[in-house]
Order: sequence, then structure tokens, then C-alpha cells
Amino acid sequence: MATRTTRSNDDEPNGDSSARRERTPRFLIRGGAIVALICAGIVASVFIAGRFPGDSMDIAWEAPADGTVLDQVNGTQPYDSDGTLLYDGDGSWLAGDTLVRSRSYVATGHDAGTGKQVWEYWPPRNSKICATKADVDQSVMVVTRDDENRPASDEQQLCTTLAAVDMKNGREIWRTSIPALDRTRRFGNRERAQVTAGGGLTVLTHQGLRAVDVRTGTPRWTAAVPPNCVPAHALPAVRHVGALLACGGSKREPNGIAKDAELHAAAFDPATGALLWSTPMGDRQPVVWGQGGAHLVSAAPLVVDDNSAYRSFSRDGRPNPPISSRSLSIGTVAVDDTRLYSIGGRYVKGVGTRHHAMAFDLATGRQVWKNDLDTRIGVFHLQDGRLTVVGERRDLLMIPAVRLYLLDPATGEERDVRRFHYGEDPVAEAFEYKGLLIVGGTAYKRS
Repeated sequence: MATRTTRSNDDEPNGDSSARRERTPRFLIRGGAIVALICAGIVASVFIAGRFPGDSMDIAWEAPADGTVLDQVNGTQPYDSDGTLLYDGDGSWLAGDTLVRSRSYVATGHDAGTGKQVWEYWPPRNSKICATKADVDQSVMVVTRDDENRPASDEQQLCTTLAAVDMKNGREIWRTSIPALDRTRRFGNRERAQVTAGGGLTVLTHQGLRAVDVRTGTPRWTAAVPPNCVPAHALPAVRHVGALLACGGSKREPNGIAKDAELHAAAFDPATGALLWSTPMGDRQPVVWGQGGAHLVSAAPLVVDDNSAYRSFSRDGRPNPPISSRSLSIGTVAVDDTRLYSIGGRYVKGVGTRHHAMAFDLATGRQVWKNDLDTRIGVFHLQDGRLTVVGERRDLLMIPAVRLYLLDPATGEERDVRRFHYGEDPVAEAFEYKGLLIVGGTAYKRS
């Protein structure tokens, strides 16, 4: 009699079902681990590269290397034997569609959309650029430079030529001679601008206060400065020419200013040079020149940094409450019609300086808002109602991450935050141009 046998699970060839059940979760665990490692690698590479779709800043173009290194290679000496700064030709401006960059030996113009160099301005012969200012509304860069005809040994002819360069094509459109810079070492030498530009004027503040047309070089006026006062700094604007006057004092230095001279903020008519108003600085105690480093931050509104506070003035010269600058970072200030924006910082052991952004009302001197970005800020720029900040933070095991923050000037709230690629750390004057952020010689696009 035939017997029919039914195969049970225990009769499975090459192993049993329980072993197979054990192998299946092991396979899934190994596969999951591999997938997790791959995903972690992708995330890590994305994090390190800074490539987050829709959240990053990519390089759009790069201009040639900065000329500062070439200055050092060529042996340019920016200081004379007594420490006076002679060659400080560094500057950057955006004039229409042209990005202009200046160094002590050359100025260049670049197409702001592509970075392509479109012109060069070389001072004649071996002369150097001492200083540069610009009236971007008129597309004119004003240059003080050496007299190209001076003998090599005649240091008295350093920085005695004033020239204007068309920022659209790099051509010199006029030049004239000016008195030599006072080369006597003095307190606040770097802050005392000899030549400035704006509002269609080039204004000279040494040996009086006088203005020439920024486009033609034609003399416009010589200001009637109040008796016993010396102009220490001036900034022209369409509304008025703002000035910092040093008045009185017991003993004047060779530059014409006494260390105990009392500082006044003043405004002059840009059409005639007539004095519109003059107001002593300080509350109960006058601010004197010898306290160091006083200079104009803005012409309209008129804002003065006296090294301890920012002091602003109304259209008729009435002083507003001062804004203490003791807790603010030096030199990082932006101003619009009603507010002053700046950064403050604190030191964190093992990390370095951490910055925050702040806004103050000029009329009251009160803080309006504060954004604790907790970054090391390298770019702080106000343009067309957009406050742009670029700073480095250290997140996730102290890995540095450089980010762009677009802040609302009214509230300090973050409108946009984006990340730069690993290794990118922009630190320079910044400009917004048709969706690009130009910092130094590099343009970044949002992606």
C-alpha cells in the first residue's frame, strides 16, 4: 500500500525556515545601516559644501586678485618715516552698472553683472594714488595722487595732484594742483579726510573749506568759516555740506588745529558755501579735538562719531540725544534718514567675538531693536531699504558656517537666511546689484 507523505516545514532543504526568518531581519538591518550611512554622507557633504537647494549663496563671478598683495610685492610704502599715512587708495563703489575698485597703484572698473574688467586707470609714471573718494550719483571718482613730474627725492610733492576719473570709462576728465598734505604726525590723522566728494561737489578741507564742480573741476566757492575755526572734516550732500569744525584752542599744531580746540558740527549751503548753522558738540562738557578720532559718519542727516558717542543733528542744527558708542564695534555703522544701525559684540572664550545687530532712533537716541545673531560679522550693509549682514557661526560640533542674513531695517526681523559654501567667508564693502551680492571682488547669487 502506497503511503503519501506530506513535507513539513522541518523538511526544508538547505536549512530550516527559522534560520531564514533570522536572516531576513539581519539583511534588513544591514541594508538600513548602509542606506543610513549613505544618507549621512550625503547630508555631511551637503553641510560641508554649503549646498542646500534654495538656501545657499553660490559664486556668480570673481574678479582678479586683490591688488594689496601686489602693493607689497612692488615695495609700495604707505607710511613715511614719521608714521603719517601717505597711500591709502583702497576703495570700492558701485556706480550704475560698474563696480569700481581702487588700490594705491591702479583703479579698475568691472561690469557688475559679469565681473569682466572694462577699464583701468594707472597714475602717470611712478606716481601713486594717495586717497580716493567718489560721487556715485555723478559717476566720478576723485583721486589725490603724487605729482608725476616731481623728482624722486622731492617728498614735498607727494599727494599734490587732484584728479577726477569718469567711473564709466576710467578716463581722467580734469586735474589740478593742491597743497601738499600736512605730513606732521597728528592724532586722528587717518580720520581727517583732505578731499571728499558728493552732491555734485568735490570739497577740500585743508587750508580752508572750498568746493569745485566734481564733473568739471571748476571752482564753485570758498566757505566763510567762522572766525578762529578750522575745518577738520567735511562731507558734501545735495541737502548741505556737512562739516566738523575745530574752534579756538590754546596752541595750534602744524595742521592748524589745537588739541584743546572745541568741536562744532556745521552745515554749509552747497550752492554758495554760506554757513547755514554751527552747533557746539557735547552736553555739559565740550568735545575737543585731542580726545581723538572725531569724524563725520554721514552728511545728511549729519552724524558725527566723536569716539565716545554718535551725535546727530536736525536740519536746523539742533542736537539730538547722543548714542553711546562704547559698546559698539568701531567703524561698522550705517545711517538712513531716521536711524543709525550698528553692531555690538561680546567675547566668548574658545569661540571669539560674537556680534549682534542693533538700530537706534536718531531723534531720541533710543535703541529700537536688537537682533542677537551670535555671529562674527564681516559684512554690514544698508542699501535701498535692505540691511544685509554676513557672519560666521559655529554650529554642530563647532563647524564654521558663514551665513547671509537679510534684516528688516524697521524691526530687525530676518527676512531671509542663506548659507555660503564651506571656505567662503566674505569680508569687505558690499553692494546689491540685480539680485547679486558683490563683496570685494566676488559676486554671489542666491540659489
